[in-house]
Amino acid sequence: MSTTRAQQGVPYTPGRSGDVVAGLLNDGRAESVAKAAVTEAVRRGARLRFVQIVEEGLSPDERAEADQATFRAAVHALRGLRGIPCRFEVVTGDPTPTLLELTRGAAALIVGTDEGTARTIARRCVAHAECPVVTVPISAA
Repeated sequence: MSTTRAQQGVPYTPGRSGDVVAGLLNDGRAESVAKAAVTEAVRRGARLRFVQIVEEGLSPDERAEADQATFRAAVHALRGLRGIPCRFEVVTGDPTPTLLELTRGAAALIVGTDEGTARTIARRCVAHAECPVVTVPISAA
């Protein structure tokens, strides 16, 4: 088994578990969720899936903005780390069922929990996910 340095003093050792999925909403607070997902992936030796979920009906410019937001949050969370396998996705759909679908075979799901939509999504994911769910209190981050 090979080991790659994840960050100074913390080794990243690839494991055999499913992916850690970071469920990101385009609400300007995705970086806290992305950082928590990186921490969880390093702890588990898992791959990372940064998933931005967008609503249907977005204009091409709005969709491009969502793509950039996902990438930016992930890059900031990965800053200073090397050797962590990850991928970036933008999925169109209703956040809750989309996230629940992504939990099949996942090592963990990381979602934000704050007032409004994010809190509702997090509660439903905790209740129905097929993997452990880590909730990140965004307002406290």
